[in-house]
Amino acid sequence: MLESIRIALYNKSLRKILAGQKRRRRSHNLESAGTVGILFDASSEKTRREVMEYAHSLEEKGKKVRMFGYFSSKQPPEGHPFGFFDQKETSWTGVPKSEKATAFAQEHLDVLIYLNPEACKPLEWLAAASQASMKIGFATDRPNDFDLLLETPGDKGIGYFVEQLHHYLGNIVLKKNESARAI
Repeated sequence: MLESIRIALYNKSLRKILAGQKRRRRSHNLESAGTVGILFDASSEKTRREVMEYAHSLEEKGKKVRMFGYFSSKQPPEGHPFGFFDQKETSWTGVPKSEKATAFAQEHLDVLIYLNPEACKPLEWLAAASQASMKIGFATDRPNDFDLLLETPGDKGIGYFVEQLHHYLGNIVLKKNESARAI
């Protein structure tokens, strides 16, 4: 019974944040995006390594990358080169309550990439609250505010998702005046 109340309160909070979303939407491709935010579940060492490699490759292409992770434990490991929050920084319903998470959501990023194929309430809520111009994530039946959803096989992982992401972003053609404004 408590779990159903928790889920209902979380869903109400998520619907409220989605209904009140007033971000300025703008399409971007790989060339027009100057700032890229990556939101991911940092609980796994393998995922952290893959995300770090991807962020480094974006930085090599001249992008300003802002990574923000979530640890599903109350005591995360130390020494990470990215911002993060953990389970103790969420409310009982799963809504992030840390100042770091709120600050990340308020950043005006060109593109937010949600790199988490699994259900994760704190990350989903943070992605919905984000003020990014364009949001990209895994296809899901859960409520979201993504502008581009990519459906990838579950066994392929983040690498395949990134490959598909670059394929589709590479095919976006912006009007001349849009690409000039986006830079």
